[in-house]
Amino acid sequence: MIKRNLIILLLVFCWGSAAARQAVSLETLSAGADAMARGGAYLTAEQSGHYVFQNYAFVGNLAAPRFSLTAFELLNEVGYFSAAYSQSNFSLGFLRVQEPGGELRDSAGNLQGGQINYTDSAVYGAFGFAFDRLSLGVRGKMQSKYFSEVDVSATGLALDLAGAYQARPYLTFGAELGNILATELSWSNGLAENYGRSLGLGALFKVFGTDGYWPDHKWPLHVYTDVRAQEMDYFCGAGAEYWLGSHVALRGGLKETRDTRGEQSAKLLKFTAGLGFNYANVYFDYAYNSSDAVAENITHFFTVSYWCDPPRPPQVTKTKEVKKAAKAKKSAPPKKYKRTFRSTLNSAE
Repeated sequence: MIKRNLIILLLVFCWGSAAARQAVSLETLSAGADAMARGGAYLTAEQSGHYVFQNYAFVGNLAAPRFSLTAFELLNEVGYFSAAYSQSNFSLGFLRVQEPGGELRDSAGNLQGGQINYTDSAVYGAFGFAFDRLSLGVRGKMQSKYFSEVDVSATGLALDLAGAYQARPYLTFGAELGNILATELSWSNGLAENYGRSLGLGALFKVFGTDGYWPDHKWPLHVYTDVRAQEMDYFCGAGAEYWLGSHVALRGGLKETRDTRGEQSAKLLKFTAGLGFNYANVYFDYAYNSSDAVAENITHFFTVSYWCDPPRPPQVTKTKEVKKAAKAKKSAPPKKYKRTFRSTLNSAE
């Protein structure tokens, strides 16, 4: 029963958007387990292994490469995969959702020798700039869809803008304009979907830690909040992240979701939680998202990333300093001394 409901939900999720001429965004799934555990808040996440899926404006401050990977399979039916690479000033990302809907059959239920598959994938490229306390970023994306039952495909392009401003060492604001420029998501059968514009606003307050409002407490506690508006609807998410030393982080939060099962389509407040662990530059993040009966099997998310060490500044060794001083002394001209003594022979006579 769950399998049947899941397939129906996914097809309605994908094709219902075509009927409403509104393209479905995949950014919700791609944000990473760290953001999902904080109630989906990430617009002010200064440190990330997948900037291209979060606030890509911060990539302008990145000093060393970072990689991230998220993958899971639900009931052997829905496969999800995303990967990201970030380096100084730019970031690349790819994500793919694939769902096999069973075997092709005719009206009498006889097998037709084919499979029903739905695939949704997107490629991202982002560039970030850092100006003291202000960071700006731009991201381009290409989304493609394919539905094998009717052999149709679609492709579309869109451009996003993001920014972040550090008002105080303990207070940061973030914003994102989604699909500020976009083409239609054109299907091969003549249908077309529009990319709806969206606006996201976020804030970060560092309670404890070196840069926190109360710096006496050495273990950092950060509070995140995001508000997102799309078309005529909006959603809020908030969460906290508490570090136990430098290797373990505890996360929790609340997020608003839309319950599409009922006729009223009411908003629900969901609880999220998770933790992060890092060792030897490898970061492992886990998130739990409570949900309804149909999606109760996709409430566990995992993200693994690797952060390269930043390059060390060049250092001059003592041996080089000594050699340099000796060479300078050797090349210096000899000093000339002026005679100051007088003969006393004549005076003695």
